[in-house]
Amino acid sequence: MPFRLEVGIILAGMAVQNGRNWEPSEVGSEPDGKNQVRALKKLSGFAGRVALLTLHQLAKRIPLPLLYRLGAGLGKLAYRLSRRYRTVAERNLRMAYGDSLTEVERQQIIQQVFVHFAKSLMEFLVGDGLSPEDLRRMVKVVGEEHLQWCVEQGRGTLVITAHYGNWEIAARFMTQCKGYKLNVVARDADDALTTVLVNRIREQGGYRVVPRGQAVRAILQALRRNEAVALLPDQNAGDVFVPFFGKLAGTVAGPAVLALRTGAPILPAFCTRQPDDTYLLELLPPFTVHPTDDRERDIVDTMARITSIIEQQVRKYPAQWLWLHNRWKTRPPEEVHAYSVAR
Repeated sequence: MPFRLEVGIILAGMAVQNGRNWEPSEVGSEPDGKNQVRALKKLSGFAGRVALLTLHQLAKRIPLPLLYRLGAGLGKLAYRLSRRYRTVAERNLRMAYGDSLTEVERQQIIQQVFVHFAKSLMEFLVGDGLSPEDLRRMVKVVGEEHLQWCVEQGRGTLVITAHYGNWEIAARFMTQCKGYKLNVVARDADDALTTVLVNRIREQGGYRVVPRGQAVRAILQALRRNEAVALLPDQNAGDVFVPFFGKLAGTVAGPAVLALRTGAPILPAFCTRQPDDTYLLELLPPFTVHPTDDRERDIVDTMARITSIIEQQVRKYPAQWLWLHNRWKTRPPEEVHAYSVAR
């Protein structure tokens, strides 16, 4: 799910689930249970769509300072009511930080996460009304020389970021204010009409949206045109397993495979919210991947390096990363095997 919509869907889901930590097992036995699950998912998708459309229309009529107050209020409401996502965030923070955080500190971070992403949702929904002048006031960029170096190489650029800060604002800024050609790989929402709304807002920002399931060919074509392609490889997957906060995490292999295949440099980039709700967009030094005769090791090493860079950024500003996502859900095969043997 596009991370900028998480809070909107959370609020809609709470309306459907009445704030309970709903599980499919609660709706009855097979086959009726499956039908009820599908019905609830459709209802949740419809509620989410209505919530987003309502917020979209509302956001366009409210001054930005007041919009931030509305977002903060919605974030605090979602924190109080969404036991399911609070539980996921608590588990993730324990995985990452162990006992180094107190319960009070954990809850402070979780509430800040809800508030940050609710405010980001407001920014996203009003994004099609932001002018280049608005974006210049909102975003300061450092390290642009690193992107210029990548462009000079002529192989395209793999921009690596995360579900952190506000990459949607960064994408708008780099296309509308700096003139770069940018393609963003994003997962469609579960609701088709929500996807239409989301992609319309995004493409009005000047960047091209590439659906994740149809990405490879479009990415290769964009790189051949020497354009930038933004990837967010910080969510649960099962391609390779690399350390993240000291624990193995299932991760996509795509960025490493693309870098090895095309020679495109990898450019880490993070757009961090500041105390005054402006943003600092940091373009970090790029690196290229040089293949060896061990392709599998090259892929793992590259994804480990990328994941380490993401971790370093999250450690700086933990309240701006999406702890609401079950990052460590998929476990390495050997760990699963050991568990099954132990049972």
